[in-house]
Amino acid sequence: MLDLLTEHLKSAEFRAMVITLGSRGSVYADQNGHSGFCPSMKVQVKDTTGAGDAFCSGLVVGLTYGKTLAESCEIGTRLSASVIVSNENVCPRFLPRELGIDQ
Repeated sequence: MLDLLTEHLKSAEFRAMVITLGSRGSVYADQNGHSGFCPSMKVQVKDTTGAGDAFCSGLVVGLTYGKTLAESCEIGTRLSASVIVSNENVCPRFLPRELGIDQ
């Protein structure tokens, strides 16, 4: 999947792209040649509603605070894991330092 992502990223002229793979994690790549795999967290799943939104939110937060694409995917993974372990489909509140973000 990572090779396919890298190939399509170049042909589409996107700066970066992330593909989530559900319980298998996510892959990411950017135009600078950085790419990789971010494994999912092994948690007891109760409800997956909102997991994708939480992942996207964490990804955007990381990028907004200057984190790398890899670090941002890790934040997204952590937020999505915090959603799927609950019957509620909202993220619990995290302090920036808990996500490795310095303000």
